[in-house]
Amino acid sequence: MKRESKTRYALLGILSQCEMNGYEIRKYVETTISFFWNESFGQIYPTLKTLEEEGLIREFEKKDSNGKSKKVYKITKPGLIEFKNWMESSEIQQNKRNEVLFKVFFGRHMDRSELIKQLESQVDRNQKDLLQLDLLRKELEVDWDNHPDHRYWKLTLDYAEKLAHLNLEWLSKVRKEVKTTKQD
Repeated sequence: MKRESKTRYALLGILSQCEMNGYEIRKYVETTISFFWNESFGQIYPTLKTLEEEGLIREFEKKDSNGKSKKVYKITKPGLIEFKNWMESSEIQQNKRNEVLFKVFFGRHMDRSELIKQLESQVDRNQKDLLQLDLLRKELEVDWDNHPDHRYWKLTLDYAEKLAHLNLEWLSKVRKEVKTTKQD
C-alpha cells in the first residue's frame, strides 16, 4: 500500500502561519520544525506549484524590509479548509524507520569500533539538537509568548527535548553494552 505524501499538508500548515517563499519555507523547516518534520527542496517547489494550480495557495509579489520585491505564497480560504479537513480526518501515521535501531539490531554484522563510532555520532547529534531546542525555547518564550499557537508549539518542543534526553540515556547504555560485549 502506497503511503500518501504529507508534503502538501506540511506546506499548507506552514503557510497558515505566514506568507513565505520556497526558500523561507525550507529555512522554517530547518530552524523550527526539523526535530519532527523534514522536507527537501525537491519536495517543496513541485508541491507549491501543484497547490497553486489547485487554488489552495496563491503566489504574489511582496516588498521585503529593504523595499525589494519578492514572490511569496499565501494560503487561500480553500487551502485552509483543505488543511483543516486533513488535520481532523487523517489518521496519524508514524514513520517506523529508525536507522540507529536497525544498526544496533544487526550490530553483530558491524565492526564493534565502527558501531561505537556511529553511536557516538548520534550522541553528538542529540546534544546539538538539545542546544538548538534550547535556543528555540528561548525564542518562543521571548518573541512568541502571545501567539495563539504558543501552547501547541511548546508541547511539541517539550516532546523533542524529552526524546533527545531519552536518546542520550539509551545511547549511553548501548555504547557501554557494545564496548563490553565479546566480538564474534
